[in-house]
Amino acid sequence: MNNITIPEETRSNKETFVAVYQYALKKAESPLLKTFLMGLASGLFIGIAYIGALYANRGLPDNGIKNLIFGGVFTIAITMIVFMGGEMFTSNSLMFLGVAKKQIKVTKFLLNLLIVLLGNFLGCFILSLFTWWAGFFNNQAFLENAYSLVEHKLEMPWWQAFFSGILCNFLVAGSVYISFATRSSTAKFLLIFLVIFVFALSGFSHVVANSYVWGIIPIFNLFDHPTSFGNFLKFGYQIQLPTLFGNFLGGGILLPGMYYLMFKKELPKTII
Repeated sequence: MNNITIPEETRSNKETFVAVYQYALKKAESPLLKTFLMGLASGLFIGIAYIGALYANRGLPDNGIKNLIFGGVFTIAITMIVFMGGEMFTSNSLMFLGVAKKQIKVTKFLLNLLIVLLGNFLGCFILSLFTWWAGFFNNQAFLENAYSLVEHKLEMPWWQAFFSGILCNFLVAGSVYISFATRSSTAKFLLIFLVIFVFALSGFSHVVANSYVWGIIPIFNLFDHPTSFGNFLKFGYQIQLPTLFGNFLGGGILLPGMYYLMFKKELPKTII
């Protein structure tokens, strides 16, 4: 009989790190228009997930069941991003290891993050408008859910947003990282689902996901829930800015840096 080699579906921890590192290097070479469009797609997927999660929770009491439903529905966002294609500021932060190892230029890295972040913001803001135009805010229970979410976010001090952002990107960048541990689509889905479910359930602060919430703030004035430009600005500097730095620290430095220190003596010279 002929020998048939069946490829291993599961990568070792070291092989997974190498695959993630190569993925980060490849991102740095992505054309700017493609990067922007991938960022836009991710923002749209995040917005769709928020609409679904808020709608699924309409009329439910604020308890553990509500959180479980929100967490389960929201996983569709990262699933679509990984399987259909998309880029987020949080996962692109993984490129920083390539900068530290002088394989990615600082200017290229910063430009990539800026372009993908603009795409993420625009995608989320577009979905914020679609939420209004599609009539979801006409449903009182949906409206109350969304308004309560915004109020909760605005009550968060900046330092909580920062540290929540660090924890968040251990999970969000970690979900992309863990997807490289297997070549099986089914296994990838289950791994992503588990990691993102914990992120959504815990309510950690994610700069891209927050952008959908940020975008709906001005719309509440149309539905007898008054807000102001001051609320919009406050959300930007008190929530988004510290979350941005926290996300970068968690997913760009701490997470990949920890695994680099684990495997640096074993890595192929051609990789790092």
